[in-house]
Amino acid sequence: MTLMTRKEAAARLGMSLPTLDQERSAGRLAYIQRKRGSKVWITDEAIAEYLARATHQARPELRTSRTAYRRRA
Repeated sequence: MTLMTRKEAAARLGMSLPTLDQERSAGRLAYIQRKRGSKVWITDEAIAEYLARATHQARPELRTSRTAYRRRA
């Protein structure tokens, strides 16, 4: 288990610190904090879980109709 600071975790997720803190506050990103007001640590497992929940399955492309296109003269 690897522990990362908030800054390292935000960089790894490609988001800003305020966004990371929002995700933590909303309960979408797990974290470790020994005492209230002390340093926050985030594990690589927590990041993997967060990304797994945020990942959506690819959907096949839907073709609604066959439209014929004409060249303008």
